[in-house]
Amino acid sequence: MRCESCGWWFASNDTWDSSCGSLPNSAIRILTATGAALRTFSSGPDEQQLAALESEIEAHLLGRGSSTAWAALEDVTKGVFREFGYDARVTARSKDGGIDVIVDHNDHGDVYAQVKHTKNKVGVRVLRELIGTMAINGATNSLLVTSSHFTRGVTKEQALAAQRGFVVELVDGGRLLASLNLAYRRSPPTIAEVMAVAKPTVELIRGEVDI
Repeated sequence: MRCESCGWWFASNDTWDSSCGSLPNSAIRILTATGAALRTFSSGPDEQQLAALESEIEAHLLGRGSSTAWAALEDVTKGVFREFGYDARVTARSKDGGIDVIVDHNDHGDVYAQVKHTKNKVGVRVLRELIGTMAINGATNSLLVTSSHFTRGVTKEQALAAQRGFVVELVDGGRLLASLNLAYRRSPPTIAEVMAVAKPTVELIRGEVDI
């Protein structure tokens, strides 16, 4: 069972084993169940917007395509953080100092996310600009998100920055698509999908019953 409005779901597994009964017409019945709710829940972007964004990311991973859905990508990035339980906000566009999303993290304070929606590989210059913004504002953790790929030198620069206390997580187009698929679905999950992830663990009934 699942609620499409609040994100609450419940899954159960009811098994009957007649080979274990003490009498010919009896069986052992075991009913297990589990349930949960998303920490936050939103309907997310509409289907047309999400499809357009996914199509552009897939094209960018191949080094081609347009970048018309850049504003949607910023909003969706914020939404992904919120689906995982963090407070996040999109900054005022064109007045953000290069920062597109700010995440309120319990341990790290403000975590900056810079989002690059482009078919071109993101290079060292962009990473250095992000680190400069972090240093000016006293931030120590950030994410650099792109719908394409990073150049080879970015990971080396990332390691050097970490040695100086600036932690930057890199999210390329492949990881971005995976995050979107996890946080936003075109349709509710099937019972089989729920059961594959959340195994019922609470035993509600165990006993011998007549059949």
